[in-house]
Amino acid sequence: MERPFRFAVAGTGDIAGFYLECFNSREDRENLDFAGAWNRTEERGRSFVAKHGGAFYRSLEELCEDGRVDAVVNLTSPLAHERITEACLRAGKHVLTEKPLALSAGKAGELISLAAEKGVTLSSAPFILLGHNQQRVGDLLREGRIGKPVSAAAEMFHGRVEAWHPNPEQFYTEGAGPLLDVGPYPVSLMVTWFGRVREVRGMFDIAMPERVSLSGKPFKVTVFDHGVALLRFESGVIGRIAFSYANSNTNYHGIEVQGTGGSISLSSMMDARGELKVSNKDSARWDHVEGDGGPKPGSGVDWAGGIFELAAAVRQHRQPANSAALALHTLEVLLAVEKAAGSGETVSL
Repeated sequence: MERPFRFAVAGTGDIAGFYLECFNSREDRENLDFAGAWNRTEERGRSFVAKHGGAFYRSLEELCEDGRVDAVVNLTSPLAHERITEACLRAGKHVLTEKPLALSAGKAGELISLAAEKGVTLSSAPFILLGHNQQRVGDLLREGRIGKPVSAAAEMFHGRVEAWHPNPEQFYTEGAGPLLDVGPYPVSLMVTWFGRVREVRGMFDIAMPERVSLSGKPFKVTVFDHGVALLRFESGVIGRIAFSYANSNTNYHGIEVQGTGGSISLSSMMDARGELKVSNKDSARWDHVEGDGGPKPGSGVDWAGGIFELAAAVRQHRQPANSAALALHTLEVLLAVEKAAGSGETVSL
């Protein structure tokens, strides 16, 4: 029997719980082991491993020096991603990092080069493209079920983060905002389905420049908090994505693809097994419906999926589906949208 693939977590904030709860609930984890976690706040880190298992590492250096750890799952704040990832890669660890991969395309490229130099695998969230529905859309497109795809529309009306998150400031500063925080979800899916983006436009603003946290602490928004992006793919598909951290409630969380022979709709771009609908050409109704459109814990995402994919890719000597190369192009697209929104011009990639 092959040796278990052992991973540790760097950063034990709220999202880390999703990762480990999903991991511990999966029955096919016999060749995967959770080694432990590091967090800069020791109390939070120790509380995390007490709940989920594994050892507590007193420093990132201690984690990186553990020869029994094959990979690090980087779940730190966006501003720390590139620094933590670089340290882990230099230590010879495989890495799965939360998005964004880095704060600039240049730094993301450096991390990819470093991983190649060290002979390790670098992958990045989001990994919703591994979901059943998301892969099924890809299959339907390749089969020509809706003819030639011509347009796609996605809604990321994610609401006001301060309405539920205890530390919302980090979502409204450099490296975040709806563009870089949730933008990777629809962009990575569209790139997976349609190929590379050729040019972008953007119309964004700061709708609510002053916010208040759950604890009553006021803070200022320094990045765009709502807007719309237009993407033109090299394949000819035109995509539209709406983003917002300003709305208070919405029913729009889905993504649709329109083709010359029909349309495909996902009630949620995140949910791996949400409602999927397909229509025939010129049909006024959805001719095929499958899945469950109801809300699910963790938005229906298999948060452990990226860990399993990383382990499989390393063992099979291949790049993961949620590769660093995909994350780099996704980042390039989103930074181009940000530039376009600031200049009012079309930006080519």
